[in-house]
Amino acid sequence: EGRRDPIEGANVQFSRGFDYAVRSLVFLAGRPDGKSSDLDSIARTQKLPRSYLAKVMRSLVRGGIVTSNYGRGGGYILRRPPQEINLLDIYEVMEGKMFFVECMKDKKGCDLYGGCVQFRELDKVRKKVEDAFRETTLASLTKSNNSIEGNPA
Repeated sequence: EGRRDPIEGANVQFSRGFDYAVRSLVFLAGRPDGKSSDLDSIARTQKLPRSYLAKVMRSLVRGGIVTSNYGRGGGYILRRPPQEINLLDIYEVMEGKMFFVECMKDKKGCDLYGGCVQFRELDKVRKKVEDAFRETTLASLTKSNNSIEGNPA
């Protein structure tokens, strides 16, 4: 009677923008000698729509993750070494601060704040996810990507 299967529609999902940002940055991190790459090359190799990727890359430039150079030999390049850029940096540029329920974003809007078990437990989970994101760098993702592609890192 209108009840959904508990698995159907149940998810914790990251945005397409975050996904595309990570894929693009892993690609840039794997470039030899930190060479830049243009938007078309990133879009083609990562099989991403160019127009959406352009928005993602603008966000990454504004967020200080990549630098954009124009002209011949221009393109995008990481602003810091891959071992100094982690998933939390990327997530916060693309999505803002992490929260799982609305009251984590705006504590003033909840009458139960301070005594809510759900908030306390979800905040513990959020902190663990943030720690895992903080520990996962572009360097480690690039190493994993090379192993998947059959290239020893």
